[in-house]
Amino acid sequence: MTTIVLKNLSLPNPFVWIAEFLESLSTAIKVSRQIESNQKIAHMLRHEYPYEDYSGIVAILNDKTLREYYK
Repeated sequence: MTTIVLKNLSLPNPFVWIAEFLESLSTAIKVSRQIESNQKIAHMLRHEYPYEDYSGIVAILNDKTLREYYK
């Protein structure tokens, strides 16, 4: 009877929580490194976007990055 009651409580598994936390941390690190790279290559892409300034190009690249990682 005790086993049935404990299974119905559905306590969170600490290993699942740790795995999910590490996965989200990994994604956050990847996104932050990509955003940093976007700032560096925005200078090189000025000829591709002649009507955009530096901050506009960075915003476009960051928007594409966030859509890619957080679909």
